[in-house]
Amino acid sequence: MSVPALKKNYYLIHAPDIPNAQRAKHIAAHMATSAPLVQSGYIVAGGGFLPQTAHSSDADALAKISGSFILVQADTAEQAWETLRKDAFWESGEVWDREKVTVTPVYVGVPKVE
Repeated sequence: MSVPALKKNYYLIHAPDIPNAQRAKHIAAHMATSAPLVQSGYIVAGGGFLPQTAHSSDADALAKISGSFILVQADTAEQAWETLRKDAFWESGEVWDREKVTVTPVYVGVPKVE
């Protein structure tokens, strides 16, 4: 069975938080920016990193987030960076550690069927 060539490029964004990140302060603006990107299909998946001892089903999971991951479909890594820099978590300088954020090309072996 051969693997079909993908029609779009995928990038995985890893954005660790700074110490004492102010997520709650910027979450509304972050979600307002993200919602149309999700609706358009640009953001495929996203969420937060949790400590090894936490579970996503924990009642306080959101309070334990220490960074973000975002899987996007973009033409280029530069496009992914450009879009990322418009996010409130980036612009504020109070959430993501800008020096540690990475945008990595990835191959999605099980893409969403459209």
